Amino acid sequence: MTFGPGRRSYGPLLRAPDGADNAGAMAHTHRPRSLRAGLLVAAILVAGSLAGAGSAAAVTPYSRTAPMILQGPSPEDLAANKNGICTGNFTHVIRNVGGAASAKTYLDVAAKCDLKVILFFSTTADHSTGVVYPTRVAPLVNAVKAHPALFGYMSVKEPSWVGITAWEIRTLYKAYKAADPAHPVVGLWGDIPHFGMSVNPYTAGMADIVMVGWYPVETTTGTNTIYLTTGPTHFKRVRSVVAAATPGRPIWLLAQTHKYLKPATHKKQRPSQSLLSRQVREAFVYLGAKGIGFHTWSNVNYTIDQRRDPTMVAWMNDLARRIQAGTFQ
Repeated sequence: MTFGPGRRSYGPLLRAPDGADNAGAMAHTHRPRSLRAGLLVAAILVAGSLAGAGSAAAVTPYSRTAPMILQGPSPEDLAANKNGICTGNFTHVIRNVGGAASAKTYLDVAAKCDLKVILFFSTTADHSTGVVYPTRVAPLVNAVKAHPALFGYMSVKEPSWVGITAWEIRTLYKAYKAADPAHPVVGLWGDIPHFGMSVNPYTAGMADIVMVGWYPVETTTGTNTIYLTTGPTHFKRVRSVVAAATPGRPIWLLAQTHKYLKPATHKKQRPSQSLLSRQVREAFVYLGAKGIGFHTWSNVNYTIDQRRDPTMVAWMNDLARRIQAGTFQ
């Protein structure tokens, strides 16, 4: 389906593959690209030292058509092109919806922005109680699965934190695939130091796309910035677990853009532009990431989020533009 002249044409849905900061200088121009069947892979020589790379230079392999994913913009913010998100270089958006009507409304608005939507139906998995409702999946899916802006579904978000079990994750996945075998199911895992262990399980039959959240930018004082260097180690382990359990499954990163100081154990500090790029670079090198998400558009409990931070969104947009141009370094 093509969304008018000059818009990108969507081919087959995603399948497992075979084998000094200056926001003012970053214009919010429309993305000049097309997502076509097949991946064009760029290998960029990155100067400088990566954590754990062991050399002054490392090769960063990535796809120029890798999804660039927003998390949670409201339909009103999409329609208003808040911070340039509708006319930028983003390609996908994740959105929580309560029912079919709100899902259809969101899909319609996203289509006008040329964004593909990953829907999370909040009534199918209660992340406050850890209870899942697979029988609710089919009616919701049946109402939206023919919409041209639909990319797929998100079944669970960081299930280990709320006690959603491996069996429950598989049960939800089975329900989504029974209702709509044509669209992929994305699962989002947190706590990646324990990914694949009994406390944070990953097995076959859970997701078509594995998304992991890793937020390494922290503070010890509320104002200074430290960067957790254990990410590459965790990324390599996640990659090996996924490859062993589900060979060929693509992995996406959900990168940190926010600041969040409560509870004190979080201590998340807002990344600089260079640290945003570092997160993505490490994901490409060590995780083998096939898509990049940005956390998060809006959360009133956070000290800062993307909605209140147009500079961060400009950095995200520029990063996406460089990836799509094959010039990410």
